Amino acid sequence: MARDLLRRQGIEFVSIRCLDESSKSIHSAAWYLQVLANRWNGYWLSSDVSWFVRELCTLLRVGCPVVEALDLAIAQSSSRMKPWLLRVRRSVQSGSTLADSMRECSGLFSSVLIEMVHVGETAGTLPAILQQAAEFQERKKRLGNRIGSALLYPSMVLVLSIGVTLFLMTVVVPTLLESLQEFGQELPWPTRILKSVSDFLLRHYLHGALAIGACGVFLGIALNTQKGKRILHGLLLRTPLLGPLIMKQNSSRLCMITGTLLSSGVELIPALAIAENSITNIPIKEAVSTARSRIKTGADIGRAISMSNLLPVGLVQVFTLGQNSGELDTLLLEIANDYDSQVNLMADRLASILEPVLIIGLSLIVGFILLATLLPILETGNVLSEQ
Repeated sequence: MARDLLRRQGIEFVSIRCLDESSKSIHSAAWYLQVLANRWNGYWLSSDVSWFVRELCTLLRVGCPVVEALDLAIAQSSSRMKPWLLRVRRSVQSGSTLADSMRECSGLFSSVLIEMVHVGETAGTLPAILQQAAEFQERKKRLGNRIGSALLYPSMVLVLSIGVTLFLMTVVVPTLLESLQEFGQELPWPTRILKSVSDFLLRHYLHGALAIGACGVFLGIALNTQKGKRILHGLLLRTPLLGPLIMKQNSSRLCMITGTLLSSGVELIPALAIAENSITNIPIKEAVSTARSRIKTGADIGRAISMSNLLPVGLVQVFTLGQNSGELDTLLLEIANDYDSQVNLMADRLASILEPVLIIGLSLIVGFILLATLLPILETGNVLSEQ
């Protein structure tokens, strides 16, 4: 593999050897940091990628050569996108295909986009394929933005609730309780509970911070393993409201990518492999991988999909009908649209449920703190009035 990769890039070499263990760990850490950087770039430059694909499609449609089209796109691109496009242009100008040049920037361009460009160059239909790719990029971004925007407000309310509670318990409550204890009167039970919690936070805030940090590090290490991710993703799938949302989102991505690639001329097995890599939930990803292996050995598409017992029944029926009718790509794109609508509806429903629950929770916490501080004041006032 190393030899083929080097030769494909036009690099001459004398020999290839394995690294020692220390070098492996260093290179593994560097590779991991590079992967994180690539994911960061791919996330923040998604809008620029959509613009680039749309611009390149327009220029190629009017008969502009690829290198000249890249020059025009580079001249109009943003400063953060320009270095990537210059790298693509240099590679194309040196004789590489556009798909291979984009593959060198895999941290920016998705495997789906690269595969579609490769098919378009091979079939001579690159402008039409880029049109489909641009629509795919924009649709994928809209789906991700919809879920993120739906969960943004509940997340802000949750963070605000934790911040307000900690501020009241560590700053406001101790000052109030100190003035109330000067009267020497017995505190009511809500005030005693509040005082115990406040004293605990003030005395053990450092230990609590260290414990939270240690738990965060432990969870981070555990969730970085394949087993830990599988357990977490399995639990998320069984979570009410959130589980069906994750299932529909990943099913929509599977159908959208597979249907788009099939309509672009990619065969089913490679299309499923690319779609599988884009799925974020590990149990669903493993189910698709198992189904792909069964299809590769000659099993019927619908039967292979249904044996996982994890993917939706509607998706199984679409694969079965698509295999029988020969219109699998069209049916997959149609059900992807349906799943997108369901994801939008479920995201709205989840947000509409979480928002009042979090607001009510914050109101109860603040209300209890007010009750615990006002009760001794009222009782002290009654005692003074009786005297």
